[in-house]
Amino acid sequence: MKKFLKEPLLHFMLLGAMIFGYYYLTNEAEESEAAIVIDDAEYDYLLSLWKNQWQREPNEDDIKAFLDQYIRQEVFYKEALALSLDHNDIIVKRRLAQKMEAVSNDLNAMIKPPTEGDLHAFYLANQALFQLPPSFTFQQVLFLNNEQNLAEQLAISKNALNNGGEIPANRKQKLSLPNLWENSSPAEINNAFGGDFAQALDSLPITQWVGPVLSGFGQHLVYISKKDSSKMANFEDVKPYVLNEYEYQSELETQEQVYLELLDKYGLKITSGKVPNSVKDSYRIQ
Repeated sequence: MKKFLKEPLLHFMLLGAMIFGYYYLTNEAEESEAAIVIDDAEYDYLLSLWKNQWQREPNEDDIKAFLDQYIRQEVFYKEALALSLDHNDIIVKRRLAQKMEAVSNDLNAMIKPPTEGDLHAFYLANQALFQLPPSFTFQQVLFLNNEQNLAEQLAISKNALNNGGEIPANRKQKLSLPNLWENSSPAEINNAFGGDFAQALDSLPITQWVGPVLSGFGQHLVYISKKDSSKMANFEDVKPYVLNEYEYQSELETQEQVYLELLDKYGLKITSGKVPNSVKDSYRIQ
C-alpha cells in the first residue's frame, strides 16, 4: 500500500482530479451567474413593452416571439461583453453617455422641481425667449395683373372704399385669399403673400385704404386697422412654454454640473504633444 501511495501516477491522477473538480465547481458558478434569467419582473417588463407597442393582449405565439427576441439579444449581448466587443465602440459609448445624461436629468427633476417664483424669475430673466413678434390687423382687396384697365380699376376702387364702400362681391376671397387678416405676424403674412409684403405694410399709414401693394398674386388695396409692435407675452398666457424652457435649461445646467464633478472624480491627462496648449489649458488637467 505504501509503495502504491508513492506512485507518481497516483499523484498525477489526484492532482488532475483536484484541478478538474475546482474547474467544474467554479465554471458551474460562473455559468449560473451568467445565466439568462426571466423572472416575473423581467417578464412583466417585456410584456408591458409589447402591449404598449401593439395595444392589445399577446397570444402564445406573440409571447414566444418577444421572448425569443429578448433571449437572442441577451445571448449576443453577454457574449459581446465577454469578448470585450464594447471596448472603444463609439456607438456603445455614445448610448451609455446619453443614458447617464438622462439619469442626471431625472435627478434634477426630482431634486429641484420649479416653484411659481422660479418660473416667473426665469421669465423675466429671459425676455427674449418670450417676445411676441409684431402683428398686423388689415383687410386686402386683390387685383390680378392681367385685368383690363388695372390702374383705373385700382383708383376707382380705392376711392369708393375710402368713401365707405364695401368690398365688391367679386373681390371677396379672390383666389381663396382671405380679405381680413387679424393679429398676423410678419412671418405668417410673408408666407401667405410672398416676398416682403409685411415690410410693405409696416411702412403704410393706418385706418385708410392705400395701395397698390405688390405680392405674388398681383396688386392689393390695403386697409390697416392696427399695428402692434413686438412685446413680451403675458406670463400666464405662456406659462407652459416658460416651464418647458425652464426645465430644458435646468437639465443643461445639471448635466454640466454632473459632468464637471465626474471629470474631477476621474481626472484628465492629455499626453499628446499634438494638442495645442491653448486647448489643453481649457481643461482641468491633473
